[in-house]
Amino acid sequence: MLASNFNTIQNHFLLEEMEKLQSQDFVSKAQLSEIKNNTKTTKTNSNILMRIGFFLLGNFLISSILGFCALFLSVLGDQNAIAFCFLLASIGCIVASELIYDKNYFAYGFDDSFILSITLFFCVALGLFTENVIAVLFVFVLISSFCSVRYVHVPSTFFALMGLIGLVGYLVTEEDIIPSYYLPILLFLLSIGLYFFQLQLVKRSTNFIYTNVYQIIKIFSLVLGYASLNYYVVRELSTVLLDLQLQPNQEIPFAPLFYFATFALPVFYISFGLKNKDRFFFWIGLLSLALGFATIRYYYSILPIEYALLLGGSILFAMVYFSIKKVQNNTVGITFKEDKSLNPMAFDLVKAILINANVHSEITTTNESPMEFGSGGFSGGGSGGNF
Repeated sequence: MLASNFNTIQNHFLLEEMEKLQSQDFVSKAQLSEIKNNTKTTKTNSNILMRIGFFLLGNFLISSILGFCALFLSVLGDQNAIAFCFLLASIGCIVASELIYDKNYFAYGFDDSFILSITLFFCVALGLFTENVIAVLFVFVLISSFCSVRYVHVPSTFFALMGLIGLVGYLVTEEDIIPSYYLPILLFLLSIGLYFFQLQLVKRSTNFIYTNVYQIIKIFSLVLGYASLNYYVVRELSTVLLDLQLQPNQEIPFAPLFYFATFALPVFYISFGLKNKDRFFFWIGLLSLALGFATIRYYYSILPIEYALLLGGSILFAMVYFSIKKVQNNTVGITFKEDKSLNPMAFDLVKAILINANVHSEITTTNESPMEFGSGGFSGGGSGGNF
């Protein structure tokens, strides 16, 4: 199913874990250098700015080829001819992506532009052929999911999730499959489904290379769960998407539920993250709690903005300072010490890459004891003739 060799992509992620081991002094620099020299991996651009630059370069190349093809087909003045042009461009991007991955390029920049263009051009062609929004959104989700699996492409996973939200929203607001005011609750249930879906994928999967794909699904489900029940998001989107005309003092349907969820979900995220040592829950919980206070501040202003910011910043600084003082010396549980943890799925695979790379381990030993054991020396323990 993968476009590239499984071992080379796996080695790419394992080398990232080895770099973390080296930064935490589990592996020496000499070992890391020997591993890199003896391990076949992908050609990856680790510099994010360079990757963005190659992404823009790939987009420029694709747009040039597409414009050249459209120049000849535009004289026909037919919508189907233009759609056929986009279809050819999508097929060309598939061929280019396969060639790029066959050469062991991965997350380099220009491969991202070709992979994303597959979905874009095919959906544009389908839209010009059929003009069916539901079909376009469904195909968008399907192709993006395929690209995320075949090319281990995290951006495609994100766009597949966004397309899924768009499809559900369109079915509710335009096709009226259920009353529109139930849309936030439906999105919240969808977020729960996505979270447990990725949970099952993580439990059943033995492929370490899809870790980032699973993480983006998890983060997206947590953010969607809070955003779907946040009072500000629900109220403002109700006026935009549902044409709900609200008076200044008029409340939206199920307003008490959204008021409660605006603060209850962040508290649940934070407590769950602390209890289960889950950083994603904890970080998103802190961010959503801040957004909850901002939501109340937006509708119920008590202090001027400058005093509110000063007071809030002082409270947060005091909480962070005393929390650090409280846990900074803890050796277990919640602590402020340097994190030595790694992805648990990586350890067994790191062993394999060490063996495959024929790396000689450097084991740190204590100084030799002045009392030598064996052969009947001073320490005894042997059958020699010396005392």
